[in-house]
Amino acid sequence: MKRIPFSSDQIAAALKQEELGMPLVDVIRQAGITERTFLNWKKQYGGLQAYPHDLKCLQEENAKLKQIVAELTLENSRLQDALDDKKSKHEHYSSSN
Repeated sequence: MKRIPFSSDQIAAALKQEELGMPLVDVIRQAGITERTFLNWKKQYGGLQAYPHDLKCLQEENAKLKQIVAELTLENSRLQDALDDKKSKHEHYSSSN
C-alpha cells in the first residue's frame, strides 16, 4: 500500500479531534488512516504543544546546527594542529640557538 503524506495540519487536526473526545474509530475513519498510523502520530506528536510542522522545523534546524558544530570542530582541530606545528618548529629553532 502506497503511503500518502499527510500535512502537519491534517495530523494536528486528527490528534486534536481525539483529544477533544471524538471516538478514535470516528477520527481514523474521517482521516482515512489506520489505527496504527494514528497511534504512531500520537506517540510522535502527542503531548506536544507545538504542531508537527514546528517539530519538523526544529528537527531540521537541529540537524543543521549539528552539521555546523561538526564543521567548526574540524576547523578547530586543523587550527590546533597548525598551532602545535608552529610551536614545535619554534621550540626546535629556539633550542638550536
